[in-house]
Amino acid sequence: MDDYLEPLVALPEIGSRIRFGTRVVAVTREGMDRTRTAGRATAPFLLRVQTPNGTVEEIPGRAVIDASGTYTTPNPLASTGLDPIGADDVDGLVLHALPDVLGADRTRFTGKHTVVVGAGHSAANTLIALAELAKAEPGTRVTWLIRNPSAIRVSSSPDDELVDRAKLGSRVDQLVHTDQIVMVDSFEISRLQPNGDGGVRLVGRRRGEDAFLDADVVVNATGFRPDLSMLREIRLELDDVVEAPKRLAPLIDPNLHSCGTVFPHGFAELRHPEPGFFLAGMKSYGRAPTFLLATGYEQVRSITAWLDGDMPAATEVQLTLPATGVCSTDLGSGGGFCCS
Repeated sequence: MDDYLEPLVALPEIGSRIRFGTRVVAVTREGMDRTRTAGRATAPFLLRVQTPNGTVEEIPGRAVIDASGTYTTPNPLASTGLDPIGADDVDGLVLHALPDVLGADRTRFTGKHTVVVGAGHSAANTLIALAELAKAEPGTRVTWLIRNPSAIRVSSSPDDELVDRAKLGSRVDQLVHTDQIVMVDSFEISRLQPNGDGGVRLVGRRRGEDAFLDADVVVNATGFRPDLSMLREIRLELDDVVEAPKRLAPLIDPNLHSCGTVFPHGFAELRHPEPGFFLAGMKSYGRAPTFLLATGYEQVRSITAWLDGDMPAATEVQLTLPATGVCSTDLGSGGGFCCS
C-alpha cells in the first residue's frame, strides 16, 4: 500500500480516473455479442458495472485489462475439482483461504479444532497463525490436510531466493515436527457432512482406504481459479488445461514446470482474438499456482506501452524472477529436477 498503490493513486493521470467500490459484472463489444464479426475490431468495448449505490451503468472503452484476480473463486475441496457432495449441508463451517486468525476472525478459531486443506503458501500462513493462537488459547487444535504424499510447494529449501518464503516452510516444518500441527497426507476429499457435534466431517480416501476426519471448522486453502463468467461475450483464447492465455500457458503449466519461474512475457503472450483485450495479473495464470507480483507489474507495463503505441518498450520485456528452489508438482523424476 505505502510503496506501490498509494504513490500510483497520487498521480493525477491515474487518481482522477479511479472509481472506488465499482464492480465490473460483464464485458462485451458495443452493439454486438460474441457471434458478430463484421466491424468487431473497431467497435468500442462496453463494460457493465455496478456502482457503490447499487445502480448499473455501462462504460465504453478502447481497451480492457482484466486484472480482477482469482481470490473470490477458490478451488473446491474435492480432489475432482467439483464441490464435495454435501457441501451445502455444512455451509458456514468451511471458510475462505487466509482468514484473519489473530484479528477479526479470532473467535471463529479459539478453542476449536481447525483443519486447513491445501499444500501452498496460503495454507502455510494460516497454519502459522493458528499455531500461534493455540499457544494463547487452550483447546485450540490444528490439523493440516493435503492430498499428496508431501507438501512440495511449502519448502524450506536453501535455494529459494525469496528468503521470507523459505522461512514459511521452515516454520511450518518445525510446527509439524513438534506436534503443534498434526499433518494428514494423501487424503482425497469427496464428501462433507455434519458430524453431529456442530462441526463438519470430511469423508474421502486415504492410501486406498475409506477415511474421515472431524473438525469444528475447515479452511479451504486449495488454490484458486479464474472467474470467466463476466467474459462470455468476449472472444478468448485460453489453454484447455490451466485456463490461461494460450501463448502463456506452456510457460506456466504445473504439469510441465516444476517451479514458479517463467520466461519474460508481455502483451504478445497475453493477447486474445479480441484486439485490445488482455488478461493480466494472477488471473492471467488461470489455475496455475505460481504467480508472483513482479510478473504482473511487468505484464501491465508491456500492455500499457503497446496501448500507447510504443512497440519497442512493449516488446522489450525484462523479467528477472527469483529462483524458487521449490517444486510445484511431483514430476516423478526421482528428484533433482527443478528449473531456476
